[in-house]
Amino acid sequence: MVETYEAAGWDEALARARQVGYGNRVVVPKAAEPSLPESVDLRPSNFPWSIHGGAVRVYREDSPGEHLQLKEFRDRWTLSLDRVNPHYQPFGHARNDVPAAALASLPLFAATQSVRLAGGLSAAAIEKQGSLVNDGLVPLVGRILI
Repeated sequence: MVETYEAAGWDEALARARQVGYGNRVVVPKAAEPSLPESVDLRPSNFPWSIHGGAVRVYREDSPGEHLQLKEFRDRWTLSLDRVNPHYQPFGHARNDVPAAALASLPLFAATQSVRLAGGLSAAAIEKQGSLVNDGLVPLVGRILI
């Protein structure tokens, strides 16, 4: 069962997240801490499957093993501890940190993203084709005929 703890600021939240361990979270209100902590080396981790439950952005401590994951919401930050960083070991992260329900839904997510990607690529190809005709072929033919 996931337990949630409150913290008044980054110092307390960072220490508490490491103390409470895996599977729990620490919440910091944005009113108390409007920006990311400067004391932790973070990198964006905005994989579509990481941003859920209303999160705006996700950041991970830049460390291959045990690391902090920070999720940014409009009104708060949440911190949790992960065993393996997906930037370094995606399969290890899936095996150790990703809930089974999330793993089970991954094929469905991949299929819907593939459809979205295919649609986007088709639209881009059509747009590029029109651009090549209007910007490249028409002026070229005009120069040849004139």
